[in-house]
Amino acid sequence: MQIPLDSKIKNLQDLPHSISYVVRKRQQVDNFNELPKDKRPPEKMIWDGAPEELEDWIDNVVFGNSVGNIDLIIDEGDIENG
Repeated sequence: MQIPLDSKIKNLQDLPHSISYVVRKRQQVDNFNELPKDKRPPEKMIWDGAPEELEDWIDNVVFGNSVGNIDLIIDEGDIENG
């Protein structure tokens, strides 16, 4: 991937951390902007959310997985009678 800051810079690792963070975040926002508006994550989640929260949100939107609706199958033989 070409980084449009300086032709001598080939990798984000060659930049100071704060600048590389801004470049990566901008790439992330640009990628989200390619999605239809109703499929984009909320702004607060992009900037203030935990990475895991954003991953769960993307999984839910893209794959239709709902984090809150999980089918749990328990074999009755595994249940202890108490």
